[in-house]
Amino acid sequence: MAEACWRLPASQLDDLTPLRVRDLVVECFYVAQHETLRRTKAKLGVAGIDDASIRANVVGAVRFAFKESDGDFDHPTAASLRNAVGVLASRAESWGTPVDIIQQHHEQVLDMLRRLEPAA
Repeated sequence: MAEACWRLPASQLDDLTPLRVRDLVVECFYVAQHETLRRTKAKLGVAGIDDASIRANVVGAVRFAFKESDGDFDHPTAASLRNAVGVLASRAESWGTPVDIIQQHHEQVLDMLRRLEPAA
């Protein structure tokens, strides 16, 4: 099965806020990591592999990326988003996510951050 690529919805680019960017980062990471997490859970024999549990894992990973980079998930800033996204890209690579998938998603997130930073 080919990994899915998230596409930044053009409709979401107007009036970006740090909270909206954070939520879009969660969605992006969910799409990018869904299959990797599903396969890992299956290999480990984890019961109850469903979209809700995978989404919860992704939200936890994003929360941890903020914490690891001295940011606040609940009160993101452009700088903390940029730092957390760097942590997430490294984490995705260590999980075996193909480099082209990481790059494609990372570029879209950086596009959001460039649009956000002048307003931050």
